[in-house]
This record gives sequence, structure tokens and C-alpha cells, in this order.
Amino acid sequence: MRPTASMRVCDPAAGTGGFLLAAYEQMKSASLDPDEKRFLRDEALRGWEIVDATARLCAMNLLLHGISAQESPSLITVDDALQSAPSDHYDMVLTNPPFGRKSSYKVINAQGETEREEMSYLREDFWATTSNKQLNFLQHVRSLLTINGRAAIVVPDNVLFEGGAGEILMGAGGRRTTWRSPVPGGSPNAWTTTAPCSRAARGNWAR
Repeated sequence: MRPTASMRVCDPAAGTGGFLLAAYEQMKSASLDPDEKRFLRDEALRGWEIVDATARLCAMNLLLHGISAQESPSLITVDDALQSAPSDHYDMVLTNPPFGRKSSYKVINAQGETEREEMSYLREDFWATTSNKQLNFLQHVRSLLTINGRAAIVVPDNVLFEGGAGEILMGAGGRRTTWRSPVPGGSPNAWTTTAPCSRAARGNWAR
């Protein structure tokens, strides 16, 4: 993907920050002036992580690599990235969202028993309403991108051929360009899917 120092890059499922750090190493490899260095340190990278302890590890990891400053607001937001449409947009999204077909939450029924209920995200910027976690992340990533922004997402291969909501998502907008390649050293069923995205056409997966 090769992000440059002028880009804004985010990871909506940041974990401990591996993708953000890889982007940072690529971005700082160029010869930068003081303003570009400040932008790269304080503004270029953003992440979301739903698990508080993991988010703290991510923020610490970034600090140890010279990203952000202790007195500055954290570049990592502790929240479910899928809950609402993004207010900011990014030139590049790099993410490895959690695997698992369904989103769900625990509830206690009238008999005091624990049950799990499927959770769908009702968002106007989503093409399809589904409890499939990977499809929701695909839609969220599309919403995060600027016009002509690019994304690389690690998802199970079957997501690309999911019926119902998957067909709606992958076919939305007509012409699209998608490349697939196996993740080196990863699961044989895991693939990296990259798709140039245009927000001008409601974020369609298209050039």
C-alpha cells in the first residue's frame, strides 16, 4: 500500500497497533521537513480499539515509537468503531478486524438465564443491515475513506462470496476493482482484500 507522509491513515480495529506502526515506518522513510514530521507524529495516524486494555497497549506502543506525545490526547479511541458513521475520513485504511461471523451481545432473560442476541448496526451509510461482523467492517471502512482513498482489509475468503448482504455489498455501485492475495504466514482461508474507493459515488468499491 505504501502510505506517504502526507496521508492520514487509520485502523478501526487497531489491536496493539501493528498496522499503524507499519504505516508509520513506511511514511517516515522519506526525507521530511519539521512540519511534515510534526504532522506524522501528531495527526497522520488514528485508531479504534474496543478492548480497553488492548487500547492502552496500543497507545503505549505508539508512544514508544515516537508517535504522539504523553501530554496529547490519545490517537487511539476506546470504542466500538461500528457504532456510528465516522465524522473524519482518511486517505488509507489498514485493518485486520476480528474474525467471527456474527456480532452479538449477552442478555439476561426473565428466568435469569444468559442468552446471546444477534446485533445488527443500523446506519444510514451502510448498504446492507447484517449481523455479519466482517461485512459490517467492510461497509465501515468504505465510509472511512476520502474520495480516491484506498483500503487493505484482512478478511476470511468466504466473506467475498457471502449470500444476501454480501451480494448487496460486493455488487453495490456496479463496476468495482478488487484484488485478492493470501496472507503470508496466515490462515489458508484468510485473504487480504484491497479496493480503491470513491466517496463521491457513495463510497462505492470502484475507481
